[in-house]
Amino acid sequence: MFFFPALLYSPKLDLFLIVLAIVSFVGMAFFFYWEVFRPYSAKMRPGQMEPPEEGDFAEIVVPESTRYYKFTVGQSYGDIVTLCKSIQDEHLVFVLKKGKESEDYDILIHRNGPVLVKPPRMQFFTKMESEEKLESHEIIGQTAFFRISDKINRERMTQYFEIGLTSAFFINKMGKERMKFIFTVQKIHPGLALRSRDKKGIYSFGKERSEEE
Repeated sequence: MFFFPALLYSPKLDLFLIVLAIVSFVGMAFFFYWEVFRPYSAKMRPGQMEPPEEGDFAEIVVPESTRYYKFTVGQSYGDIVTLCKSIQDEHLVFVLKKGKESEDYDILIHRNGPVLVKPPRMQFFTKMESEEKLESHEIIGQTAFFRISDKINRERMTQYFEIGLTSAFFINKMGKERMKFIFTVQKIHPGLALRSRDKKGIYSFGKERSEEE
C-alpha cells in the first residue's frame, strides 16, 4: 500500500507527463500552422508576390526525422506558387516516401486538375491518371516532366506550366549520403500576361503586346 501512491505521484512520472504534454502541444501547433495557417496566410498575400520565372527551382531533402514529405504546386499557395488563373491550389501534389533503412523513395503523385506527364525515357506526354507513382532511382540523372493547366485538348495543352522533377545523391555535413529532389519550372507557355493581374494578384496566360510585336 505504501508503494502505490509513491508510484502514482512520483516526480519522474510527473516530469514524463509534462514532457508528453509539451510535445503534444508543439505537435498540434505545428500541424495547425502547416495545414491551416500557412495555406490561409499564403492565400492572403499573392498580391505581394512576384510571378515565377522559367528556371526557378526548389531543392528538397526529406528530413531524417520523418519518412514523408509533401510538395505542392498551386495557384496562390504551395511550394511552387504559379499565381495563374488556370492553375488550381494543390493542382499537383508530390508525396516523397522514404524507405525504412535506405535512400530509396517512392514518389506518389496526385492531381487535382488537368495534367500531362512524360516520365523519364518516354518520348511523348500523356494524360495523367488521378494518381501516378515513380521510384527515385528512375529520375537519378533523368527528368520527369509535368504540364499543368485548366484543360487538355486531344492530349495537348495550348498553355501550361511545365514542372520538371529529377534527383541526385550528395554527401551531407555528417559525411552521410543523402538524396535530394529538384523541382524546376521548366517552361511557362506562352507566358504570363503581366498586365492581366487582378485584385487578388493572379495572372492569366498570354504575352504582352510589346513582346508579340
